Amino acid sequence: VIVLCHGGPISMPADAAWILDNTRLCQGFYGASSMERLPTEKALTAQTRDFVNLGRTA
Repeated sequence: VIVLCHGGPISMPADAAWILDNTRLCQGFYGASSMERLPTEKALTAQTRDFVNLGRTA
């Protein structure tokens, strides 16, 4: 049996590190949204903000 941690509250690498450092039997982390959707949202938000901040003078 392999014991993994997974779930919404574990959304950042530091969260997974804390779980792995503070549990004796957890052997790893299974990431889904934390490795696919969340980084993409972060990048898209930053990119959109950069375009919005360009401004335009007439």
